[in-house]
Amino acid sequence: MKGSCNESLFLYTHMIKFKHLIERLTGNEKTREEYVLKLSREIVNAFKSGTARFKTNFDYSRGDETTEVVVDIKFYKRPKQDIAFSIAAGYGVRVFYKNSNEDALEMTIEYNPKDFPRAMNAFVSEIKEVVEHEFEHVGQQNFEELYIVSNRYDQPLAYPEDSPQAPTHYLYLISNREVPAYVKGLVKRARTNKISFEQAVDAYYRDYVDTFKLYGTDWSAVRKIWMNWYNANKNKLKSTDKR
Repeated sequence: MKGSCNESLFLYTHMIKFKHLIERLTGNEKTREEYVLKLSREIVNAFKSGTARFKTNFDYSRGDETTEVVVDIKFYKRPKQDIAFSIAAGYGVRVFYKNSNEDALEMTIEYNPKDFPRAMNAFVSEIKEVVEHEFEHVGQQNFEELYIVSNRYDQPLAYPEDSPQAPTHYLYLISNREVPAYVKGLVKRARTNKISFEQAVDAYYRDYVDTFKLYGTDWSAVRKIWMNWYNANKNKLKSTDKR
């Protein structure tokens, strides 16, 4: 029986490798950018449809490695909120299912219907930015070549402060896992809105200035670290499929 299982695993592994080889040879292998664009469009279309929840899953491949990405998006109408929309997202063990060990890309979107369709362009831009950010975490967690050990912590990084093993807001923003995720997300924001990366970074601060004030976070220090990482890697960032 043991030999049979090993043989099945061997055949399955080589079938997957052969599938990816064919995809590369035929030009059908998706880049990370294509995965991000497809998922972003699906989320936006689900939002436009008026649904309260959007769930999907798909295989995300890099070379010979593949991982299943589970996606769970919830939409909440908030007619009394002052802002057009807010998006909270994360990738990892499910937050909304305490007894589940399944990793998922989860997103909670709260929006004021009265602000749409006027706010749609800004909404689409932020969805792309958030999906790009979370795909960085998908890669870090599932593909060995992209895994980054956090710079000061033995436990997974989490925020806000009521989350397990939460560091300060400042240390969260400058951690080795979050810096590339934020930078790549802001590169996506810059490209979507046809602005410079520096403008996208400063726009991010304007969006979250109250949070920085609340936690006493030194924005200039965070900005410097993000800009340094961007400048050190910007040639590779021409394609979001590369580091």
